[in-house]
Formats: sequence, C-alpha cells, structure tokens
Amino acid sequence: MQSNLRAELGISNLLLMYVGNLETYQGIDLLLDSLALTLKKTDRIDLVIIGGETSDIHKYQKKAQGLGIQQNVYFLGPKPVNDLALYLSQADILVSPRAQGKNTPMKLYSYLDSGKALLATDLPTHTQLLDSRVAMLAEANAKAFSEGMIHLVEDENLRLRLGSEGKKLIEKRHTYTAFRKKLNSLYDWLQMELVPEINSTINLG
Repeated sequence: MQSNLRAELGISNLLLMYVGNLETYQGIDLLLDSLALTLKKTDRIDLVIIGGETSDIHKYQKKAQGLGIQQNVYFLGPKPVNDLALYLSQADILVSPRAQGKNTPMKLYSYLDSGKALLATDLPTHTQLLDSRVAMLAEANAKAFSEGMIHLVEDENLRLRLGSEGKKLIEKRHTYTAFRKKLNSLYDWLQMELVPEINSTINLG
C-alpha cells in the first residue's frame, strides 16, 4: 500500500523534505534554524525528515522543540530504499543543507530526477553538479537559507521551473546508464555502511 504523507501526517501546507542521515555535516542544525526563521514569515510550510539513527532523531527533535517549531517538523526515521521515489514525489521542495564536505551527495541525482524544486547550500559539495538554473542555491547560514526557502514557498512558478530544469539536467547530461550506475553505487554504499538492521532503508549520505 502506497504511503500518502499528507494524509498520514495531516499536512495541508507545502511539504519541505530532507532525505538522508542526520550526521552533523549534513547541516540539520542549519535546516532547523532556517525553518524557524521562515515560520516567522509564513505558516505555509512543514518539514518532513526521512532517515537518521534514533539518537540523532531524538537530538534534533529536542532542537525543534527548543526552537518552538516541533509542530511543523516530522521525523519519519529510515524508510525502505525502494520507496525513495514515492516519498520524493510527494514533496514540494527538496533540501540539501549540507554544511561540510566536498563530494557530491548521491541523493542529488534522485532529487533532480524527481522533478521537484531543490534548495541547497552554495558550497562545492553541491555546485559541482548544481547551478542556479536547476536549484535555489543559498549561503550556508540560517538567514540566507531561510530566504531561499521563503522565495520557493512564495513562487510556485519558480518551483516548477527549477524542478523541470533539474530533471532535464539528469536526462541530458546523465544518461540512463550513468544514472543507474550512480544508484547502484548508492545501494552498494547503503549495504556496506548502514547498520545491519536498517541496511535496506533510506538513510542516504
């Protein structure tokens, strides 16, 4: 049975989604701080976070409570990798708030292929693949990331355009064979790096 997040969670707002592990370098602190600023200006957005170890989820649940935004943040924990496309398809905006690192996150390929608008930090970890034609890029601080978030919330045409251009990027620059190679590499990473009990769940880097 397919999962309908809006129905299950009672969400009627725009759905902001993060998929991945909750290690510090992923920028979850930045994401939550940015959302707190955004919610001071608009109440039209909710955040769904998929992935993460139990201890990290608890840590960030406490942070969300401290910021007073817990009613707008949903931590779903790890989900089956095979359901990734289903979850991405239900988002309005996908986020990669990564604050450190140089390697391009594997999930960006799935993000772009989903045809949904992408908000990411303007750092080499992202800009090796992304530019302003296919994503909203924002400086890695809460004020700038929040401004990018608000811009996407308020401009549906921009969301649609970025989503469309992102999907075209995958189709034009990354052949199906290359894309499958990326996904296979991702699945190999999942099998090797995740703890045994969740090695078939979404917890992407």
